[in-house]
Amino acid sequence: MFYRLNPGYRLRGWEKLTQALVFQQGNQIRPLTANELQTLLLCDGETDLTGFPVTPEMEATLHAYEAEGVVAACTQPVPLETEQYYQYYHNRFVRSIFWSVTGRCNYRCRHCFMDAPDARLGELSTTEALDLIDQMAQCGVLQVDLTGGEPLVRKDLWQLIDRILEHKMIVGKLYTNGWLLDDTVIEQFARRGISPDISISFDGTGWHDWMRGISGAEQAALRAFRLCRDYGLKTDAEMCIHRGNINTLPQTIEVLQTVGVDELKVSNVSATPLWQRHSQGNALTQREYVEGMLPYISWYYRTGRPIRRLTLGGIIVLSQDSPYVIVPAPYDGTESCLDHHLCQAARFACYITPEGRLLPCMPMTSSPYQELFPKIQDIGLRQGLSDSYYMQFVNSRVRDLMAANKECAACKYRYYCGGGCRATALIDGDCQLMGCDRQMCFAWKNGYTDRIRHTAEQAVETFWPQHSGTSR
Repeated sequence: MFYRLNPGYRLRGWEKLTQALVFQQGNQIRPLTANELQTLLLCDGETDLTGFPVTPEMEATLHAYEAEGVVAACTQPVPLETEQYYQYYHNRFVRSIFWSVTGRCNYRCRHCFMDAPDARLGELSTTEALDLIDQMAQCGVLQVDLTGGEPLVRKDLWQLIDRILEHKMIVGKLYTNGWLLDDTVIEQFARRGISPDISISFDGTGWHDWMRGISGAEQAALRAFRLCRDYGLKTDAEMCIHRGNINTLPQTIEVLQTVGVDELKVSNVSATPLWQRHSQGNALTQREYVEGMLPYISWYYRTGRPIRRLTLGGIIVLSQDSPYVIVPAPYDGTESCLDHHLCQAARFACYITPEGRLLPCMPMTSSPYQELFPKIQDIGLRQGLSDSYYMQFVNSRVRDLMAANKECAACKYRYYCGGGCRATALIDGDCQLMGCDRQMCFAWKNGYTDRIRHTAEQAVETFWPQHSGTSR
């Protein structure tokens, strides 16, 4: 009797995650125990298990995976496909890479992190970009999300996407302004059998053109949303909040609902050099932003939770089908937070700039500190994901921040906020990688975290009582 991994399943390992099962549909990953890996290694379609010394534990594992559809019995040897055999990658596990394939853009946004209208960060050549994709595959990356600039301005974009797919990685999400998103683009997706999520910025009814610096940008975004809806592609929107559009959130959500958008994230505009020059008096202080967003917590529940998920950046995550989450309180107030990674988001994902620099996240491109992080062309992605300044940052813990930042270490709220976000500290805070996240400081030291929680609790108790007391 032979057992064989079913098509679409692969065995993989990385540093600190040496045993894993990957399912190609969505490239979902499941850590394995030593027994599970040993059992699945026998399911190579060529090892005859008749008379094989299979332990009771292995036999139970085998039957469980057979029932689940991971493996199947066969009476004759049927070798696995090459990609299904166990492969070990000598680097940290990164599930997804968020890649700015270009620094060029057809818009002139007033706040761009990378000054895309002037293509300050340029882009990799086709040869360099294809080589980078090959390196991603060699490091066991499972998913690539594409952004810019505007990714659709790259004439070789489909060549890059084809190389990604050739390596069995998936294109998880495409970030676009929507202007160039048309039937031809959707047909190209369909031809390749892929349906990435589409994220389009939408900065409020009547204000999107102003923010994006292009006449017709609002209608282009709405047209793109409709197109995605008609083709069955999942979409979400991101909205930059400023003095001009802060009161347009209800109307904006109403419009987005009509074009099939069920998820919106709003944020105060980051204080990038461009925004400081071009805000025309519309920049909000953190206090103005938070005060402006607080009423929308009650509004969300009072109006029957009109959109599936609404994230008020830095404040709260509201959802139709799950409890709310208080953003400034990621930890429980005990010393256990010191052992957590400094940046949870960077543990299993990373960002690559248009010029090929490996960063924890996109907002860091607007900080001079980005130059501390390596370029892939200089050291290679594998070294970048194993021995580099980038990995020093990724491996840092909250306790490392406390050791480097006396103000945070002395703060009575330190075990609740964990020092906050490093990108925010660089842009809106002390402009130091281990500096204070002043947005987090503001929320805690001015009582806003308690106000956020109290406002949400009251709203849920009044308008959604069956979920009262279930949030955090």
